[in-house]
Order: sequence, then C-alpha cells, then structure tokens
Amino acid sequence: MRPSPLHGPAFEAFVAPARRRPRLWRLMLGGVLAGAVWLATVAFCLRLALARGLGPGDPGLVIAYLFSFAGLAGGAALAARLLGGRGPATLIGPGGFEPRAFAWGALVVAGFATAGALAGALFDDPLRRSLALGPWLRALPLALPALAIQTAAEELAFRGFLLQGLAARFRAPPVWLGLPALVFGALHWDPATYGPNAPLVVANAALIGLILGDVTARRGNLSLAMGMHFANNAAALLLVAAPGPLSGLALWVSSTGPDQPAAFGRLLLVGLGATLACYALWLGWNRRGGRG
Repeated sequence: MRPSPLHGPAFEAFVAPARRRPRLWRLMLGGVLAGAVWLATVAFCLRLALARGLGPGDPGLVIAYLFSFAGLAGGAALAARLLGGRGPATLIGPGGFEPRAFAWGALVVAGFATAGALAGALFDDPLRRSLALGPWLRALPLALPALAIQTAAEELAFRGFLLQGLAARFRAPPVWLGLPALVFGALHWDPATYGPNAPLVVANAALIGLILGDVTARRGNLSLAMGMHFANNAAALLLVAAPGPLSGLALWVSSTGPDQPAAFGRLLLVGLGATLACYALWLGWNRRGGRG
C-alpha cells in the first residue's frame, strides 16, 4: 500500500532528529523556555521603542514588535539544542532553507491575499489611506526583514519544534498536526479587541496553522510554509490592515474594524474562504506532481 504523504519518507526525515529525545517533558519544558525567551525579548524591544518616543500606531513600534520575534526563534533553537540534543537547522528540515519553495509559497498566497482584499472592498469595505507612499517605502527596508523574522520564528516554533516533538512521541495526526494549530489559534484569542468575533479570529488562525502544518508534513521542510506565512502577514500588515495597534505599517487600512462586529465578521469569513481556496490550489498542484 502506498504510504500517506503525511507519513512518507519526507515527513519521517523531518521528524527523525526529534526522535532522539522524544520525552514529553522535554517538549513541554522546551516550549516554556522558548516562550520565556520570546516574552523577555518582546519586553526589551517595546521598552526600547517607547523610550525613543514611539507610540501606538507608529510604524517604528510595529517594526520593533516584529523584530522581537527573534527571541522566539532563538528560544526554539535553544530548546532544540539543550533539551533535544540537536542543532537549530533540524527545525527547518533536511536540505535546509529552500529559496525556491519559499518564493513559490509567497507567490501563491500573495495572489489570493490580493484577491481577498479586493473581495473585501466589494463587500462595502472601502479602503482608506494609512501611510503616504514615501514613508511607506522608507519603512520597507526594516519592515520586510522584521516580518521575515516574525513569520520564520513562528514556523520554527510551531511547525518545527512543536510539531516535530509531538510527531516523535505520537503517531496520530490529530495530535501532532492539530495541537500546534490549536495552540497557534489560541494565542490569537483577544475578546477585548474582537468582541463577539474573537472565536472567528481564533478559528482563522487555527485554520492557517493547520494548513501550514499539513504543507510542512507533506514536504518535510518548513521553507514552503515560511513563504506562505510571510506573504499572508505581509498582505495583512503592509498592504491592507484592519484598524488596530498593528496597522501602523500598512499602506491602506480597512474602514471596517472590530467595532463593527457584523461587517467585520463577514470580512473574516471572506478571509477564511480565500485561505481555503489557496490551500485547494496548492493541494491540486501537489497531486499533479508540482514542486513548490
């Protein structure tokens, strides 16, 4: 019988380094360590930004927050070394970083993110200009690497360290694929900001986490998921952002925000649809033998 792509040779090679020390307590302690390093880095970066006079809505404050995710990447790498007895490169997968796969993932998601933004505008959501073109272009040399760090760090932590560690201990996909997605989604829980749409925001993030985990498991490498995640967040933070504390880098801001629950909920559903369409496209390409 042909093995499932989720349990094929690429996936087994991806998980193999984590099988050296598969004890659950190591994984849990590693997660605490990675989280502690990240939170300390967030506090340091934000304190430094505020000391320089950067306030809410300032592009520099958003950039500082994104750069703070270097702490999450470093924490995951440290946990892999100290508790897993393996090098940080094993979190990415055999072959290391693959630029072509990253570019392909970013290209596909960028197309659907653009389509989703246009669809949102058609649903009575006219966009308003946030940053002028000049300041926006001047921010990009720092914003793009900061965004790359933020998205890569989340992939290394959730689809690298956590997924690998769970798969080394449990063979059931609902555990090693579903649990990282649920944790990723739960970290987006913010009822103070999103009100009645908070569960939908969590569901959206969890769906993205589930898809990125599936993509990673099928390829046996994080590069494609990194590209997809980067393009998704670039569209949401640099091009068209929802009103809020992370909208300071965006070229445009949606006129519909969390303070309009019904309309904002419809936009979230449009985003869910765009995410599923993007995933279906990738699955179709994968079945036809395409290589991202």
